Amino acid sequence: MDWLAHHRQSEAHASQAHAYLREGRIQDSEAAFRLAAEAEEAALALLDESKPRTMGITAVSAVSLWFKGRDFARASRLAHRYLSMPGLYDSARAQLDDLLLTLYNERDKQRMSGEFLPGSVTVAVRGGGVLRGAAPLDLVVEKVKTLQAMFYRVVEMAANKPLRKRGGPSRDVLDSFEPWLVQEAPGSFQFSVAVKVTGQLDLFDRERPDAVDIARNFLEIVTTVANDGTGDATKELIPDPEYRATFRRLVRNLTPASGGFETLTITSKGRDDVAVSIDKSTKPRLTAMLKAEQPTPDEGSGETPTELVGVLRALDLDKDWLKIETPDGTQVEVNKLSQTVDDVIGPMVNKRVMVRAIRTMRSDLRFTDIELAED
Repeated sequence: MDWLAHHRQSEAHASQAHAYLREGRIQDSEAAFRLAAEAEEAALALLDESKPRTMGITAVSAVSLWFKGRDFARASRLAHRYLSMPGLYDSARAQLDDLLLTLYNERDKQRMSGEFLPGSVTVAVRGGGVLRGAAPLDLVVEKVKTLQAMFYRVVEMAANKPLRKRGGPSRDVLDSFEPWLVQEAPGSFQFSVAVKVTGQLDLFDRERPDAVDIARNFLEIVTTVANDGTGDATKELIPDPEYRATFRRLVRNLTPASGGFETLTITSKGRDDVAVSIDKSTKPRLTAMLKAEQPTPDEGSGETPTELVGVLRALDLDKDWLKIETPDGTQVEVNKLSQTVDDVIGPMVNKRVMVRAIRTMRSDLRFTDIELAED
């Protein structure tokens, strides 16, 4: 067989592997990826440095296929072998370097105690002030905290727990799951979030195994909430109105602020067909859906809708109030914060926000929503 025949054989096995992935047949998919890697490596063996471009592309492909087949040792050996060749194209060398970094991360995860659930998600932040492999610290910390909050909310909803509005996750959730931040190969600024099992999965009904794959449920929720044009798909996926509003607000907190970045893309590890891209168009759509499900003013009793822009200076969720400082230096108190949770509002302290409220006849302000204000 010549190079082309081996390569076509590899493509056929890889296509079957992706089909298995879409069906959720993880082990069958990994086996098919290993067959694809064997065929691609056989094709690679028929090339030499007289065809450096084809050799580089095929080497990257073979290493990537071994990685997808979870044979990290074969992938590492092959990558090192071709990185040692002086004639390798710079672009192929850079891709192999990135693949090796990813391989080291996966190998280290295997050494850790506990067990990672399948299907980690990769988060990539691009544009604006974000560079390749580097991003402002405040931006990264804020988005990571929001993602962590969403993972715990996914676990709690899957376990049929009532919506938590105050404080952190309960001990049974913390003892069972732990989100981990995993370094990814550079490409804009990106990282993965994997879920580590730190205890028994006793909080789940064993007849509902789908609840175990938290990463998959997380991605389904984010994708649906971010892309839903009418709100109907989100209602079907998240029937509970309090959970639905909370996830909409958390996804809205992931949207770009002025000058920070342009897009945030979330993909599922090993699922090239599953991705969601969050950009500046996502925020107004989510705000409109939240408005549609919020309490409306009782105009008959003199209530009116009000929007306030200022810096969030203080809040006390237990006593049910927040204070914002308006541009003229006045501090305004808004009460009745039942429409929000601490995961959503906590990261906004000392930041410029827009608060929507209902003003009563007595000029009291009753909270309905809050979001970061545009500059």
